[in-house]
Amino acid sequence: MSAMQQFVAPSRLLVPVLLASFLAVSARPAVSDDKPEAGKTEKVEAAKQAAEAEKPAESKPEAKKPEEKKPEEKKPEEKKPEEKKPEEKKPEEKKPEEKKPAEKKPEAKKAEAKKEEPKKPAPKPVASAFKDKALEEAVRAEVFAKRFNDQPITKEDVANISRVVGVGKQIKDLSGLEHCHALMLIDLADNQISDLTPIANLKRLQSVTLAGNRIKTLDPIKGLTGMQYLDVSRNEIQDLSPLGKMSNLRTLYLAENRVASLDPIAPLSKIWSLDASGNELKTVAPIAGLKWITSLDLRNNYIEDTTPIAQLPALNILQLNNNPIKDLSPLVKACEADKAGENRFAPYLRLFLGGNEIPEKEKVAAIEALQACGVKVKQ
Repeated sequence: MSAMQQFVAPSRLLVPVLLASFLAVSARPAVSDDKPEAGKTEKVEAAKQAAEAEKPAESKPEAKKPEEKKPEEKKPEEKKPEEKKPEEKKPEEKKPEEKKPAEKKPEAKKAEAKKEEPKKPAPKPVASAFKDKALEEAVRAEVFAKRFNDQPITKEDVANISRVVGVGKQIKDLSGLEHCHALMLIDLADNQISDLTPIANLKRLQSVTLAGNRIKTLDPIKGLTGMQYLDVSRNEIQDLSPLGKMSNLRTLYLAENRVASLDPIAPLSKIWSLDASGNELKTVAPIAGLKWITSLDLRNNYIEDTTPIAQLPALNILQLNNNPIKDLSPLVKACEADKAGENRFAPYLRLFLGGNEIPEKEKVAAIEALQACGVKVKQ
């Protein structure tokens, strides 16, 4: 039964009740004009009360209607407007971009610039440790971090490098090498170097090649007693005194200088290779005690007497070209004695002659005698 039917059914029942009450009132005898009207009114009010008592029951379905409308109330939950994604209105949220006044970065940069301004005195550590740009480039090859750029080489950069090689670079000034405390090898041949003071305290140096420069004195390096290899050929050196304490020298090249005496190197007993060619030597007596010499180059000097040379039992190579030698008999006797004894050097000796003043007959006889001992003679 629907809600309307529920409402109509009670009303139909109410009609007969009202009709019956009306007939009963009309059948009663009239006592007075006022009483019937009062009874009628009482009955009508009773009927109305009965009807009102039923109405709450009838209106109950109407009370349920708001509950049925609850699904409609859920419609706001669909939130279709929310599906429009107000979040997509990000352009409005990008208002921070409009807050350009807040981005006073230029002012911040100005502040940073102001802070950087006091740092301008910092270029001091950037200064190169080398006055000579050619030397700096030679050193740069040993500094890995700056090998391929133009940044100045500082003293901190070179503290641990072990070698410097710069042949034929027109280097004039060695300033800066004093910071290379770990240097063991220097090869700066064929440059324009004259002053060795910057390397005076490099105690680890073992090999130094300064051939073909403008060096006149070796005095700055006299304290480098660990030196084993020294080549100062083709310079302007006269005095070898600074080498007197280099007891570890094995190889000494003095070619084409102005040396007139070998006395200062007489104590250097470990020398095994000596090149003193192209100097002003008249005697080689001071080196008679250097028993370990295997290679001796005395070309282009003023030597006449070969007696001291005959006392060097370890010789393998002897070059005497262009000397005023007149007699080879001391060498011949030494080789014949070696042949008769232990044969320690004669069979291995290579002798270079030529440009001497030995008479031809004596020269031929001496050469034949030497060759008989196993000596290889070249003129």
